[in-house]
Amino acid sequence: MAQLPSTHRPNLLEQLSPREREILPLVAQGKDNREIGRILFISEKTAKNYVTSIRKKLGLKNRAQIALFALKEGIIQLDETLIN
Repeated sequence: MAQLPSTHRPNLLEQLSPREREILPLVAQGKDNREIGRILFISEKTAKNYVTSIRKKLGLKNRAQIALFALKEGIIQLDETLIN
């Protein structure tokens, strides 16, 4: 089996499950685990587990880095009302 060049970086979003891709923008929008749970009809603990999994799969340290990743990838857009 051929090795990929070391410069190849797989699409990080492909590593996320469909549910994790659903939760990612909610985290980036500043929703806490309780709010995510209410929106998606899951427990707060389950939401926390998904956020932890997202963070680990993407190699990020915290929710702020998740938000920056989502902005960079075009998953969310800056809200002009937050900037002004």
